[in-house]
Amino acid sequence: MTRTTAKKTTAPTPAPAAKKTTAKRTPAKPRTPRARTRKTTGPALSLVKPRPDLPARSRDFMTDAQGYATLAALMVGITTVHIRDWRDHRNNTCTRRLRDGSTLHYNLDTRTLTWQAVCRMGAVHQYQLATRSGACAARLHADACTTLHADLSAIPALTADELADLGLLHTPTWAQNVPGDTPITETIPVPLAIAAPEPRVLADTLAHSDTGTAETQPMSKDAIAAGLAARAQQHAADTDQAPKEHPQP
Repeated sequence: MTRTTAKKTTAPTPAPAAKKTTAKRTPAKPRTPRARTRKTTGPALSLVKPRPDLPARSRDFMTDAQGYATLAALMVGITTVHIRDWRDHRNNTCTRRLRDGSTLHYNLDTRTLTWQAVCRMGAVHQYQLATRSGACAARLHADACTTLHADLSAIPALTADELADLGLLHTPTWAQNVPGDTPITETIPVPLAIAAPEPRVLADTLAHSDTGTAETQPMSKDAIAAGLAARAQQHAADTDQAPKEHPQP
């Protein structure tokens, strides 16, 4: 018999692994901003046609009336700082309201300054100012006015119907006959219930003595002695009438 031997086969050796190569990163380029482009559209259609600009009228910083009014007020002792505060009426007159509620009025044609104020009685006082003393006197006169400027005697009084319409008519209510009732022949007064007056002070609730002034007059010595003797006799009489105790044996 012949023996067969299997040949040993050796496995091939693996090839060495290839080295990994890392690629270098290159920095990214910065992005450039894109210019935004807007779509241009045609002009919007409108039913109103544009009007050409009207010529503007030039306005002076101050008018003659404002300037002269400022100087006139300064001459009488009233300082107005802002000249434009004078209201020009475009007829050579201007007006300015002061802090106390009074009003200054200047007339350029007559070069007069007028001061108007309301007194405590509700009337409007008007004074023409020319000097400082005149302006001071005008203020004092308006503040001290206590005269009734309206003649109340010439005003007719309100009638009963007018007072009734206003709800101010207060008249006594009289009994009237109602159709179908018996006629009223006499009037019976109904007494009103009057409550007793309440004590005002504590002394009203205390009991008062009914002694007169004669009992409080000073007494002489003889009267005092006689009174004491009478009291002694009365005391002796009372003690004699009292029951006595039995004597002890």
